[in-house]
Amino acid sequence: MPKYIAKQSLGHYRPGQEVKGLEEKHLQALLASGAIEEEKAPEQPKADGTAAQLASLTAEVAELKANEAILIEGKDKADAEVAELQKKVEGLEKALSTSEAALKKATAEAKKLASADK
Repeated sequence: MPKYIAKQSLGHYRPGQEVKGLEEKHLQALLASGAIEEEKAPEQPKADGTAAQLASLTAEVAELKANEAILIEGKDKADAEVAELQKKVEGLEKALSTSEAALKKATAEAKKLASADK
């Protein structure tokens, strides 16, 4: 037979006390009104696989850390390559500006010679 616990004061029963000695009809009426509730069995720890879940999550964290290390290494290599390419671009820009200056100088000299020949 289920046990019933008072949720509020009922006669000589105080909240939290077990209600005994009442007829089933009266118990049902009190249950319906919310004055009492059926006592719930204390929950026992469930074997819900939390240990397995913890092991799974630990393995996933280790995998993510390994992937992070790989990504960091790749980023460092890419950053070094970018720096190297920037140096090359700077060198090419200097060479281009030198070539452009030489071309302007050569064009100016060619114009001078052409106008001097006339």
